[in-house]
Amino acid sequence: MSDSQPFFINGERAMISLGPLTNTKHCPFGCAFCYVQDGFTKYGSLNDDDILSFLKQNKKNYKIIYMSGDTDSFATPRTERALNLLYKISSELNYDLLFTTRAVFEDKHYAILKKIADKQHEKGKELFASVSITRYSDDTKFIEPDPIPSPDARLDEIKKLKKIGATTILAMRPFLPVVDPNDYIKMLDKTKGCVDIALGETFYFKPNSIVQAKVFGTNDINEICKYIPLSEEKMDFDLAGENWLCWKSDEYENLVKKHCEKLGIIFSMHSNSAIKEFKKIKTRN
Repeated sequence: MSDSQPFFINGERAMISLGPLTNTKHCPFGCAFCYVQDGFTKYGSLNDDDILSFLKQNKKNYKIIYMSGDTDSFATPRTERALNLLYKISSELNYDLLFTTRAVFEDKHYAILKKIADKQHEKGKELFASVSITRYSDDTKFIEPDPIPSPDARLDEIKKLKKIGATTILAMRPFLPVVDPNDYIKMLDKTKGCVDIALGETFYFKPNSIVQAKVFGTNDINEICKYIPLSEEKMDFDLAGENWLCWKSDEYENLVKKHCEKLGIIFSMHSNSAIKEFKKIKTRN
């Protein structure tokens, strides 16, 4: 991102983050599939006041604020800073808010989140709390290595977020060909009654890259293409506009979609369309 455009903004959403953790470490976590490793344009590193100023200056250019994107802003050691910024945003701006994390909160953090959810509801707005879990089985732990909390710990977090009044999102993102699709069904069943929205996502990576090696265990893209159908497309939230290799599966998507319909959960491969559906249903009710 540039100094004048440190974050992604496109008329619908403003996507912000706390930026890289340090000059040499982008995120507290090391997800094997993270596209930042493959050259995704990183977000800016601004102080909290400058982030707020950016949002206020551009408030005609979005309808919802995402605290998400290129790093897990809510993971240790920046949990308190991220939550305090989210509280400031809720206090000073009148928009739906969404945050995404793989971290697990402590009781003191839920107290802050409850204040944010209450403040949002007073204004007729939502706090969308998205917990990302890409796999459930231990045999694919390499996808989400330590110190990422266990899938069960994150599933329990969704239940706690529901209790404090957040609109909950189970983000099973991205769908990966090395993950058993039944993992997604297990996670949905374990959070039955506590999840409002479930999300999948296309898997993006560059050929012969860090992500490819970590996920598939090989640097030979031709070997992968023998077994897995790949296509090429742009990410809708990548300002660089580059082409990425991507994997998407009708089988995975249809399996999860049908199970969500059975459980009464909104499902989409895109958060924007899922949130619109949620708000439409809420208005109708």
